[in-house]
Amino acid sequence: MDPLDIYLMILGATLLGSAYTVWLTTKPIAKGNPQVETINSIKSLALYYVGIGVFALATGVWGIATWPLPSSYNIVLMDPWALFGAAALIVGLSLYFTGSLSTVSVPLAFLGIIPIVYGVDILKYNLTTEPGLAAALYILTGLAPLLSPFAYLTKGRVSRYIGLLIMALLVVAGIIAYMIGVGATFEHTAGWVKWTPWYG
Repeated sequence: MDPLDIYLMILGATLLGSAYTVWLTTKPIAKGNPQVETINSIKSLALYYVGIGVFALATGVWGIATWPLPSSYNIVLMDPWALFGAAALIVGLSLYFTGSLSTVSVPLAFLGIIPIVYGVDILKYNLTTEPGLAAALYILTGLAPLLSPFAYLTKGRVSRYIGLLIMALLVVAGIIAYMIGVGATFEHTAGWVKWTPWYG
């Protein structure tokens, strides 16, 4: 069993959605109705992150416990997936209860170091069929939260420019995740096309 294709496409969707979340949570909020609309949008996004977080954390913990993949792929693919789930839950709960990522951006920045390490590890041991792309995905995904305190804890143009940089990192990472995930879908389907269950 290899569920990585769907995990990668979910990751891609969430990274692209996170670029929108950064835009929404770093832009100046106008007074009046636009402010209410923005707050409602942020709460709606929070529910998305909670749902994805629960799914990714549960399936990541399952992967850590069962090691469904060959060799050390379980380490570099399942461990970060569980971490992604935990981070998504943190983001979702923070957005829902506070409407902001300012305070939580600091611990999330330290979590961002982890996928960067895994990305370098993938390059070092030449893991996956596309180690360069996979490493880029991990490193970009780690750089976004690593830079997030500079977007949320600074003011004015600095905050906005760092926010735009983070958005660009997330968009590129999201596209890479989709590229790898879509390719893996067709490979996995071809590999299992002749499989039949033991009972017939």
